[in-house]
Amino acid sequence: MLVDAATPTLRGILPRGGQKGSSLEVTITGTYLSDSEEIFFHTPGITAEKIIPDTDQRIKAVLKISPDAPFGQHEMRIRTASGLSTMKTFWVGPFPNVKEMEPNSEFDKAQKVALNSTINGVVTNEDVDYYEIEAKKGQQISAEVEAIRLSGALFDPYVAILDSRRFELAACDDSSLLLQDSVASVIAPEDGIYRIEIRDSSYRGANNFYYRLHVGTFPRPLIAFPA
Repeated sequence: MLVDAATPTLRGILPRGGQKGSSLEVTITGTYLSDSEEIFFHTPGITAEKIIPDTDQRIKAVLKISPDAPFGQHEMRIRTASGLSTMKTFWVGPFPNVKEMEPNSEFDKAQKVALNSTINGVVTNEDVDYYEIEAKKGQQISAEVEAIRLSGALFDPYVAILDSRRFELAACDDSSLLLQDSVASVIAPEDGIYRIEIRDSSYRGANNFYYRLHVGTFPRPLIAFPA
């Protein structure tokens, strides 16, 4: 007789991250989760205020991110009545989070976002997502994407910054610091509307090609010398 193991597993968490100093509701998927009792993180700064059972394969939770939580990746597990789950990552950033809203797959239908925002999105097959921002002449525009770092699909992102005439001011596929993840930055040549383009570098995609796109005026050092 074959007996299936009842070890709880984590498959995903959405959104994939949140803003330091905020609380947000997340949906966690996996198996054997109906008797979840605790969510804990291997690093300080994030606590689960509430766990809301849904099904054996899905729960909801309210996570509180401390103002002192370190930026970047946090490893998490769930303790259930029957065991300890596999690990999944959750990311913390400095900016308010925005959910991607379709349709935003055409240059002229870009989703408007404020500078210094983080967009939680997904790239489906042959999908291109556009975001519209407004900047002043001399202002720095930076766009950095977390995709392969989210430890999900093998998503190789491409990001570009374009002006209102669709002229590409900066673009990045791979980077020396972030490897497959991309970061591009430019000084705005004039007041006006700019757009950020994000897609898979070979136009692949699927329902699990998640990304977190940071768009703002932040500097992004890429190397340190001497090493």
